[in-house]
Amino acid sequence: MAVGIVTKTVRAAVETAVRAESAILERRPRSLDDVGAPIVVATHRRSGTHLTIDTLRRNFPECRPRMLPLENQHKAYLNIDMFDDNVVEPMTEPEAMRILGKSARPTIKTHAEPSFGIIEPRFRAFVDDLLDRSSTLCITRDGRKVMCSLWVWRKRFDPTADVPFGEFIRQTDAHGRSRPREWADHVTAWLDRPGVVHYGFDDFVKQAPRTLGEIGERLGLRLELADPAIPPAVRTRSAAWLARLRGDLTSTNHHAAGIPTPKPDEVFSPDDNAFFAREAGGAMERLGHAIPG
Repeated sequence: MAVGIVTKTVRAAVETAVRAESAILERRPRSLDDVGAPIVVATHRRSGTHLTIDTLRRNFPECRPRMLPLENQHKAYLNIDMFDDNVVEPMTEPEAMRILGKSARPTIKTHAEPSFGIIEPRFRAFVDDLLDRSSTLCITRDGRKVMCSLWVWRKRFDPTADVPFGEFIRQTDAHGRSRPREWADHVTAWLDRPGVVHYGFDDFVKQAPRTLGEIGERLGLRLELADPAIPPAVRTRSAAWLARLRGDLTSTNHHAAGIPTPKPDEVFSPDDNAFFAREAGGAMERLGHAIPG
């Protein structure tokens, strides 16, 4: 309890300092007309969201934000899903404009489907205008690997996820969809969206120089290829805090620290594979991934 109180106190003090710095050092864009064409990074959870955002920032100068001392690394991009009153720290238009003004080509994070149904109605006009001005880069990953990563990640904070893997993937959302079905709906919705630039996670990581060159051409970005192109991961909370104090924006990845992510063949039973095929086989086929059995 005492540690939690200290953490909250320190966090509040840092946020107060950043707000003061912002008032002195930053000039917020007056309107979206003053914002450079944003890049939306659209992914399902555990599909390389932060790796993509960090890699864009690392290799394309236009995507590098001007960060304030002590500022949270996650203000290096706009999380558009936070225009939702049900989250801990809802986004506001003034804060969104501040973040969008940090770089020539700001990045926007979303896990939403293209309808963006999670956005609060009072922000809808602003978000629609912002999206109309944006290009979208969608990164997709093998759904079986997504399930493995999602299971390990959610167990850190969600007691309902601390169950056997087969039970986890059969859990349903508010719409009655299993986890594989929800993943498949998300992937196919973005694949069917006109004008979206799409790459698979493996191509993005394993063929980074070539893929980044293509992305630069398609999105009108100037490539300054880093070595290595993919940023090294920050795997602990302490390392993340130290990076924040140093102003190091190498990585904003979220990791399930201390818990190894299993490979699909280690946790998928034959029945699980059959279930996954029924729920998400079509999406897997479109992505070129096979399901054993």
